Parts: sequence; C-alpha cells; structure tokens
Amino acid sequence: MSKHENDLDLHGPGYSGPVMPERRDLHFLPPGDRICDWHQAGPNVTQFMNALSLFFPAGERMFIDAVRAYRDEIPDPDLRKAATAFIGQEAMHSREHIEYNQLMDAAGLPASELDAQVWAHTEYVKQHSSKVTPLLMTIALEHFTALMGDTLLRHPEQMAGSQEDYERMWRWHALEEVEHKAVAYDVYEKCVGRGPKAYAMRSAIMLTTTATFWPHVILFYRRLAAADPACRRAGWRGHLKLANFMLGKPGYLRKLLPEYLAYFKYSFHPWQQNNAELLAEIDALVDDANAAYASHH
Repeated sequence: MSKHENDLDLHGPGYSGPVMPERRDLHFLPPGDRICDWHQAGPNVTQFMNALSLFFPAGERMFIDAVRAYRDEIPDPDLRKAATAFIGQEAMHSREHIEYNQLMDAAGLPASELDAQVWAHTEYVKQHSSKVTPLLMTIALEHFTALMGDTLLRHPEQMAGSQEDYERMWRWHALEEVEHKAVAYDVYEKCVGRGPKAYAMRSAIMLTTTATFWPHVILFYRRLAAADPACRRAGWRGHLKLANFMLGKPGYLRKLLPEYLAYFKYSFHPWQQNNAELLAEIDALVDDANAAYASHH
C-alpha cells in the first residue's frame, strides 16, 4: 500500500479525491507575438508545449463525452457532482486551448491541419469502438496529464521566466488536471467495475494509448519546429536541448516514469500519489488570472 493510500478512501463507495473539482471560468489571452518563443527554455521547448496544446480541443471533447456517457449510471451523488465539475473544467480547457491554437495559425504554424488530425482520430474512435473504449482512453490520458501537471507544479523552475500569460495558463491547466485526476478513473470503477477483466482492459488501452500518443506528440513537434524559423536556425542543437530538457537533465518527462508505471499495478488508484498540497495555489492563480484578463481590456 502506498504511504498515502490510507489517507484516502480510494476504492470506497463514491468520489475518492481529497478535494472536489470546481469549474472555473477563466480567460488568459496570451500575446500572439510570443507564441513561438514564450517558454524561457527557448523556441524548441516552446514548440513542444505548443504541440501538446494541439491535442487538447479534440481530446478534451472526447473526455467530456466519455464521462457524460456514464453520468446517469454513477451510483454516488458525490461522484456525479465531481463528474459534472470534470466536464465543466474540460470544457474551459478546450475553449482556452482553441484560442491558444489559433495564435499558432496566425503565426504561420500548421496548427489547424494538425488539430484536424486529432479530431479525425477521436471521431474514428467514437464511431468504431464500444462505449467503454473512450473512457479507457480518457483514464489513460488523464494519467499522463496529471503526471505532467504534477511535475510542472512541483518544479516551478521548469516554467520560471516564461511569458507570464502562457505560464499562468499552463499552471491553471496543470492544477485542474491534478484536482480532477481520479474522476474518470472512479467513474470507470463504479460503472464498469473492478477485477481482472477491468484491470486487463485498462492496462491494454494504456499500452496502445502510449504507443500512439507520444509518437504523435513528437511528429507534431517536428512539424511545428520545421515551420518556425528560430527552430530551423537552431537545427539539431535545438532538438538536443529539448531532449535534454525532457529526458536528460533536468529530464522532466523522464522523472514521470515511476509514476507512469504505477498505473499497471493491480491496486492502482490516481490518488495513491497524494499531491493535493500542490492545489494550495489555485485561489491565488485565479485572482492573478482575473486581474491580468481585466488589464488586457
């Protein structure tokens, strides 16, 4: 058992999280003229983060539909409330990332083309799979976003010195991904079940999701970098700098591997990594975001 597991009712009758997710209607308006160089680590890391953003509008629509498909079957009122908040949070994320991605188009990056590929893929999954498959993909991808959110919040130096509107938007997204990280998983356990079959299904879909998602992230990054003059000037050194940032030292993605592998434990639950203390900054960030948005008008 995780040292944190006994602090939480991880497999109890209802919602298991230490905090109830809350829908927050925030706007960010990051400056379009910084879309290609907003990250303090340079244009290649910027375009990697931009590539991640391209997956959110279609991906979060799939998450919303996957949880909504089971909402009427959720037996516990607290989990139904959490599911509704999850849907609301993901809708806000999708809206803000649509605006973010439009900045890439305006800068001459192939954002719309790549975004359309994600929509086509998620639509294909919805049309050609069982009801449970999008939910299984959701809990797999929510594991990724929660872990990436955790490392972004736990290592503020990762973003320190970046353009403040972009940094604030990514921190907001990270906080809410941590806050609601177990909702879709709890819906799966309560509505689909636990046991060997449920474990085998979630493990298999995590493997296929890993094998498709990360190669597409790399492909999208390469397309964005090829269209960015600063990345072209940096050449292979820029790609090496990104690889070091993510996989070497400091290696922010490499550090996620143990928690990623924890997903394959039979007894896994997202809140076994009890990082609720990271959520303490939400209220201050909301105030900052509202003040910044007001100042832009």
